[in-house]
Amino acid sequence: MPANSAYLKPMLDPGSPRVFNCNVMTHQILAKDPNAPQFYHCKPLNGTLLIKDTATGNDARKTGGSIGTKLYFPFNVENIYEGGRTIFVHDRLLEKAIIGQYGEGAIAKDNLAYDLRVLNILDQLPSLDPFLMKDAFLRQKIGMNNDYFVISAEAWSEIEQFMLQRFEPLVKAAFPESAASDEKARQLINTIWEARDLAALKPLITAFRLPENEALDIFASWKGIVYYAFQYQSQKVELVDMMKWLKASETAGAGVPTSERKEMEGMLNLVREQMKNEWQKIEATVRQYEDAYDKMFKFKTSSNDFLTFLKNSNQIYWELGNSIGKTNQGLYCWKVMTSRFIGSKIGWLQLQEIMGILVKVFEPDKKMTASVAWQ
Repeated sequence: MPANSAYLKPMLDPGSPRVFNCNVMTHQILAKDPNAPQFYHCKPLNGTLLIKDTATGNDARKTGGSIGTKLYFPFNVENIYEGGRTIFVHDRLLEKAIIGQYGEGAIAKDNLAYDLRVLNILDQLPSLDPFLMKDAFLRQKIGMNNDYFVISAEAWSEIEQFMLQRFEPLVKAAFPESAASDEKARQLINTIWEARDLAALKPLITAFRLPENEALDIFASWKGIVYYAFQYQSQKVELVDMMKWLKASETAGAGVPTSERKEMEGMLNLVREQMKNEWQKIEATVRQYEDAYDKMFKFKTSSNDFLTFLKNSNQIYWELGNSIGKTNQGLYCWKVMTSRFIGSKIGWLQLQEIMGILVKVFEPDKKMTASVAWQ
């Protein structure tokens, strides 16, 4: 893959929910403050990236969801788009690979232990949205430089308020005494939000008949599902615009060879169908959640569906995160690649470039171009 490849760049840029580009972000942060705390304690790791991808075959996870987290070592840390090597974070050879990449002299044992913990925390997330990453480290009481989480205070507050409103009926159902005290209710809501105090959540666990050994994971997964529902609702208009663009692009290619037009039709159909499938899965899951929630807390007609949803929330969280992550990555790449053509017609070569990227985004089982598995 040549340097500055248009195929690789949008898929590695900061902004995609399936990519954490620590390399670029560290450069930006240190340019403003050379003494700013960096993400990893092992300094060389700050030149890497993390990429969410489907783990299949020999790379499949033994536990958890099918989505893996690839650690991407660029061949050239000053130009990450020249390509690199990857290894899944859940791979048993991860520590050996990191030491082999940089040499034992460059990696202090204590620093590596800390960074492996950080990588493991991020491996437990279905996507690398700044909100989910920041929240995961807050729950683990790990202090991080907030400049790595590109989310404004206003946006954080908006998301948080939306989600906390969803927790309030749950708290008041399990803790009737909290209904008379806003302060008490808020304390309990914060306990669910943090999802790390099992003793404090005991009445809630009992009330909703949740398995105690899975309760903290269930609450964390539920919070993730609510976040994805918020994100989905806020991006619906853009998804519609992208689908319209894909449909309109069917008429492109006047004057080009028939073979090229047929290839383009195939790419358009593949992306449109894959995006439609993921969109339908997201819509069905969000609707299932909303219906179950309303039956229990709004209409007070049945609790069975919501309790079942809660118990299955870990699997639902991963499946929803996978679908919305792929869809949002496609949406991000599409916006980046088409923004320079606002008000003008996209040429055939540019259309081929854009569709080449979108095909890669919606074929997650294939290994990323210009990346090779660690051997």
